[in-house]
Amino acid sequence: MEKLGLFLRLLAGALLRGPGRLAAADRYLRDWNQHAVDALARFPYQDPLTGETIEGEALRAHAAMLLKAFPDLRFELDGPLTAGESSVAARYVLHATHNGPLPGRIGFSEIAATGRRIALPGALFIEFSGARIQRVINRFDQVALGEALGFQALILPQQMGDYGFGGFYRLNRGNSAPPEAIGTTWITVKGGEAPFEHVATITKNALEHLSEQKGFITGIVGARLPDADGEGYGFTVSAWESLADMDQILPNEAHRDVVQQFMKENVAYATHSRVYQLVRTKPVMIACEACGKKNNAHNKTGRCSRCEAELGPVPPYW
Repeated sequence: MEKLGLFLRLLAGALLRGPGRLAAADRYLRDWNQHAVDALARFPYQDPLTGETIEGEALRAHAAMLLKAFPDLRFELDGPLTAGESSVAARYVLHATHNGPLPGRIGFSEIAATGRRIALPGALFIEFSGARIQRVINRFDQVALGEALGFQALILPQQMGDYGFGGFYRLNRGNSAPPEAIGTTWITVKGGEAPFEHVATITKNALEHLSEQKGFITGIVGARLPDADGEGYGFTVSAWESLADMDQILPNEAHRDVVQQFMKENVAYATHSRVYQLVRTKPVMIACEACGKKNNAHNKTGRCSRCEAELGPVPPYW
């Protein structure tokens, strides 16, 4: 009887508080759909991408960023609101068009709009203290969001035995000349996300500058994000038509500024650079799309040596 009495008291409390909480949850969803940033900023919010709880000015800025990236953002309920003892749960489908920039990483300040429409399932858990919203927890599938926007969404470990995993980007302005000189740089960064992104931004800007120089073919930047101890690392590979082309950047003021920051200022924990010159080479080989035979991509005829079909273009490489 004692347990039954407790259950009945809890049930009665839930029934009395439920309608008010359901109404508060409904207002919260309407605030999102009306893009009422000031109203949204009143309640702490756990972001589904970072897992961090933000509030106040930080939340106001976060909501404004989302609404700039997705100007037509709206939540559509996918079933009834469900009230528990101290919370309300809501399943939703987020409808939006990616028409504005999103924050970027590894040196890119933002990701350009794709114009893609998304319909993303998710769930809100709205926690209450009495009749007042105490915190809102948002959850959705991050991989599904990335795929809907046309992004690469890979779930990989940072480290697996002797293998380290990360991401890379490549910059090629269309030069398909075979390289005769390669420059490499390795950078280790300690201190977490902020110094890592600082180094990544310097690196990306340096690559943009290098790509404008005579003889530049391709630049590749790879990075592993900071681990639980705040340590991350990255590398650069730049391919050049000749060693002389690479050497021209040495007296360049922008290049010297980067070297000054990495080698002498307290920007990175460790750096190492090296230059390699061509020793031996083989031609770029491409397949004939008619018969499959591999051909020298730079042959003078531009035709397959077996069937004489016209060969395709030389792909950018390195």
